[in-house]
Amino acid sequence: MLITAIKPGSAADKKGLRMNDKITHINEITVKDPLDFYLNRSMIPLEITFERNGKSKNVHFNTYQEVSNLGIEVEDIKIKHCGNKCVFCFVDQNPAGLRKSLYIKDEDYRYSFLYGSFCTLSNISKKDLNRIITENLSPLYISVHATNPEIRLRLLGIKKDDHLLEKIKFLTENGIQLHTQIVLCPNINDGKILTDTIKTLFTFYPNVASVAVVPLGKTRHREKLVSLRSINGKDSVKIIRQIERLQKHFLEKTGTRFVFAADEFYLISGLPFPANKEYENYQQYENGVGLVTYFLNAFKKSSETFPREIIKPISLLIVTGKSFYPVAEKKILPVLNKIKNMTARVIAAENHLLGSEITVAGLLCGKDIIRAVNESGIKPDLLILPETSFNTEGLMLDDMTIPQLKKILKVKIITSDKLLNTKNYFIRIISKN
Repeated sequence: MLITAIKPGSAADKKGLRMNDKITHINEITVKDPLDFYLNRSMIPLEITFERNGKSKNVHFNTYQEVSNLGIEVEDIKIKHCGNKCVFCFVDQNPAGLRKSLYIKDEDYRYSFLYGSFCTLSNISKKDLNRIITENLSPLYISVHATNPEIRLRLLGIKKDDHLLEKIKFLTENGIQLHTQIVLCPNINDGKILTDTIKTLFTFYPNVASVAVVPLGKTRHREKLVSLRSINGKDSVKIIRQIERLQKHFLEKTGTRFVFAADEFYLISGLPFPANKEYENYQQYENGVGLVTYFLNAFKKSSETFPREIIKPISLLIVTGKSFYPVAEKKILPVLNKIKNMTARVIAAENHLLGSEITVAGLLCGKDIIRAVNESGIKPDLLILPETSFNTEGLMLDDMTIPQLKKILKVKIITSDKLLNTKNYFIRIISKN
């Protein structure tokens, strides 16, 4: 495994490790890939065996101070690509011209363990299953969609039974915790199939710890793809009520609701969101389950510190997706407009990149934001954009960044997470304006 960088002044630097050295063992454990490095780099004492110019050498780190300041960066995991042809695959629905990483279909249990990404286990080998057990790679995030083999094959676009339940049984019996998801496609895996899938997964509780039911997403770029019906308000109400009945059953039996509906179902149906406690510990937060409730609760708590008045008048403009717009208008604006000398407004941006059926804020791109602001005719002092529209590198789907948006729109910009009590950042911004 290749070292790609050494932090100057770090313990590794002082011990003589260099970029392009190849780590072969940590404490005599073979390093097969970067995951082995991540799993074992915190051991004390730490012995690293590496190769340089064909010769093997050892270095030792004996104290907590050395290990915590190791300073080694390694190559990325060589990702295992997906061989499925899922009928709802979002990657297949991306338009041309986006950055290369948005076209990668990953099917890698290592990414599932490290980053919480979902994999189907359809192509996993016995060797990899054993590695998961041996190295205790838990929890993992598994895309199930249906436990009925025929329906699962249809959804994954594969021909041979991948024996999912056997794999789940093997993993859970060996102590691996799984969080699972079902991408719901109307007339395929809803109704009785949905109930049967959830109940089957519950037989592996508690090591199958949760199930998230999320709606399929359809962009306008579905040429030559399988025809799928979109989820409507009536579907959403039915699905929520179905999940609520199952939650009641599981709660009485075990004390957990076990299965949770994604926020989109509530936004589409107009039904009220569950209370904070009903999401338990937000086990599927990153999967779009509970984001709205969590945000509103955090915003309410943060608003208790907002000033009653600011000295200099300020106008705010919140840009969000069409689905969250009614929530922002009802729950966010009244609170902000209570502050004397503040005028807050909200607009919903149309998703021109992916199409009108994509209404979530997290899939807006920079050009959508620019168009929405310009068409609104509003010239705010401060623009608030959805935090979820940006990845960890600060890029939107079309690679636009906040500095670029500031330059084009000529306005100060913050992201929505700053409305929360992040060291009073929002208060300081509006006070300085």
